Amino acid sequence: MLAFSRRTISTRFTRSLESNRRNGFNSDSPMDMTDTRLAHPKPEIRALLKKRRQKWDAKNERACREITRKRDGGKCRIPGCSEHATELHHIVPRSQSKRRRWLTSNCVWLCKDHHALRHAGIIQISGDADQEIIVTGDVDRLRFRL
Repeated sequence: MLAFSRRTISTRFTRSLESNRRNGFNSDSPMDMTDTRLAHPKPEIRALLKKRRQKWDAKNERACREITRKRDGGKCRIPGCSEHATELHHIVPRSQSKRRRWLTSNCVWLCKDHHALRHAGIIQISGDADQEIIVTGDVDRLRFRL
């Protein structure tokens, strides 16, 4: 067992304070939370986090569009339609689910007319876009593209 005298401990403490002052730590001044030497640095600014999320979102969007374009072959996914697909439709709207926003199972390519029918509420699209989509609604209005 080691025994330290009171004088040894106070001398070590004084030396550590002097060492801290030489390294930029001053016990009299308030702590700088941006100092990288601290165990818990200051959290990032919200504006920077928002920009970083926007960059990741744009990257995920490009990847999703590329993958789904190859999957769908550039054609409308409505059965029987052979029109060129120009618009990407989200089965679950982006505003309702941030997690499913750019999943390939949630995105399907449609021609302009079928996309307009979907947003007019005439047809409904559901299912998993990677496997099979289910189109329901007014078949007579749907036939004009078939």
